[in-house]
Amino acid sequence: MSFCVECGRDGPTFEGVCEAHFRKKHVLVRAPEAIDVARCVHCGNLHVGNRWFPATIEDVMLDLMAASVERDPRVTKARYTYDLRPQDARNVAVTVKASCTVGPWTLLDSFHTRVRVQNGACPTCSKQQGRFFVGTVQVRADGRELTGDEATEGKALVDRSGSGDEFVTAVEDVRGGFDVRVSSNTFAKRLARDLSKALGGTVGSSATLHTQKEGKEQYRATYVVRLPGFREGDEVRWRRGRYRIVGLGDYVRLENAATGERVRVRARELRSARVVEE
Repeated sequence: MSFCVECGRDGPTFEGVCEAHFRKKHVLVRAPEAIDVARCVHCGNLHVGNRWFPATIEDVMLDLMAASVERDPRVTKARYTYDLRPQDARNVAVTVKASCTVGPWTLLDSFHTRVRVQNGACPTCSKQQGRFFVGTVQVRADGRELTGDEATEGKALVDRSGSGDEFVTAVEDVRGGFDVRVSSNTFAKRLARDLSKALGGTVGSSATLHTQKEGKEQYRATYVVRLPGFREGDEVRWRRGRYRIVGLGDYVRLENAATGERVRVRARELRSARVVEE
């Protein structure tokens, strides 16, 4: 049977002392008076560790404590429970109970702290606010303006696109169509593909050197979504025949005006087609 070298009491000891004398000598957990956390003023995401993500203070409280609370080195494990009391829009009072494993014991401790919410800007919103872009998608039609329906459908698809680090910086109306500035070349490529599929067009691309980063050349890509000069319902002359356009998409569906036969061809095969003017 072991005994405490301080008081002589028999029972479990750690480093020669009983639980009571161990508690007198050591503070199990210690928290700062306040824990600061940044919240993006644009999207509301919180900055915890090296990440920004959508969350409430309650969602990240355990992460904040793990990063801010000092544990006595003799504490091998600590479990926390907490009570939050919002004081105002920027301050939350916190009461924490800690269950600490030390040697043969599970010891309880508690402390008070305060979470202070500070205004910040996450990298994604900072880039958006600064109109940062890398890739560009241009939407045009051969020999005509976009129709109102085409522009509306295309812009609605753009509005639904992107999340997180992939975002749309600007949508600009230009002569003949509209341009979309986006955060990455990969996003631009995917968006161009989706627009061409939805509107029934083809995609071309080009790239220009923008800058160098860490010795590597960085390019800005431009993807052109080109819609055909005809629309669904138009009649066209193509390959010595007359056809009605009955569907647009990755493939254009045609109906022979004379025979009613339907064929399906890629949009690029119809570049020589001409709309029949009534």
